[in-house]
Amino acid sequence: MNPLENALNEYIGKDLSRFHMPGHKGAESFPEYYKFDVTEVEGTDSLFEASEAIFETEKRFAKIYGSGASLLSAGGSTLCIQAMLATALNPGDKLIIARNCHASAVNTIALLDLEPIWINPRDLKGAEAAFSENPEAKAVYLTSPDYFGVISDIEAFAKLAHEKGAKLLVDNAHGAHLHFFPTEMHPISLGADMCADSLHKSLPVLTGGALLHLKDGALRETAKQKMRLFGSTSPSYLIMLSADKCAEYLETKAKYDFAMLNGKVANLRYKAFEHGLAPKTRNVEPARLTLSVKSTEMTGEEFGRKLREHGIEPEYVNDEWAVLMASPFNTERDFERVAKFIEETFGNGFSAFEEKLSEMPAKAMSVRKAVFAETEEIETEKAVGRIAARLDLPCPPCIALAVPGEIIGEKIAELLLKYGIKRINVVK
Repeated sequence: MNPLENALNEYIGKDLSRFHMPGHKGAESFPEYYKFDVTEVEGTDSLFEASEAIFETEKRFAKIYGSGASLLSAGGSTLCIQAMLATALNPGDKLIIARNCHASAVNTIALLDLEPIWINPRDLKGAEAAFSENPEAKAVYLTSPDYFGVISDIEAFAKLAHEKGAKLLVDNAHGAHLHFFPTEMHPISLGADMCADSLHKSLPVLTGGALLHLKDGALRETAKQKMRLFGSTSPSYLIMLSADKCAEYLETKAKYDFAMLNGKVANLRYKAFEHGLAPKTRNVEPARLTLSVKSTEMTGEEFGRKLREHGIEPEYVNDEWAVLMASPFNTERDFERVAKFIEETFGNGFSAFEEKLSEMPAKAMSVRKAVFAETEEIETEKAVGRIAARLDLPCPPCIALAVPGEIIGEKIAELLLKYGIKRINVVK
């Protein structure tokens, strides 16, 4: 039983004249799904004030994931990240945050005037040191899995945060499916206090469908209020309906499907390791196959062309890595194509170097002040000593090389140029 689908079908069954948004009015001349594209009218509930069908769907997700509350988003994980930070922290609060965060986290830090204490990705000792120097820090913020599928030790970070009286917040945008493997890997089950899931990245949900999970269900209304601060007042019912339909899949088929997927991707990963294309030691989530382009003699362009010649479109490819994201809805033909590609491709077993900062750049002003300052764009090679005004997060290395408010040193300027950033915005 899908509460939102039932509510929408009931509304459609009334055959009312639609003198409300959107403009297509569900006319028969449009595709069938248009009829479900409605707005907040009687019987269809309202996302940020959910008390009926949407509320029932959210309760269903909370039961599926074992959270205190799970809040639906039609604005992707970006909206969830914004609400998560606003719920857990107050303006001026410090948070210990891994440097591989999504741009939406940095933008929210600016909007809320938070003070980030940066650490390298998955650096538990770095987090311990950050707490020693900043015992008043209110939260630890991780991105896990990262874009390449590498996961953090959520249990260890949760233990540390809770020992310090802080909360663990996780951007789990790439890991909504982690609850459904034979081994539990979802952050909310491993000790996180809040986490954001992009349902659409790995589950059968339309782009923009996401969930904000709260360990403490008593924070539900507060988090809803914070979502209202950032979210559109016209959330897509098509997106929400797709999430509603997905809940049924998660309850019935997902655990079996992801167990099968686990084996398929593991076989490909082992084959890639045998061919020198995948490092054996990377702790990567089970649905992602990350291949080392650098281990071959090909450029990223050549590697991508060869993938496409085999009928494969990757999530991402450059001179260092190729990322393939699998789901239970990939066909057997899809996996056969990847297997054939691997069989015909060889590497030397080396992976690309994971960039980390030996020391964090000095701060000159708050992120907020820098973001809203008067700026100018200059050549990166002339930016040494200037204050960054824009986040520069090249992929790879998927860590923030320049964060607004920080002084650009020689090493950071060299790294920016290394990753192709030839011009940068700085504070005037």
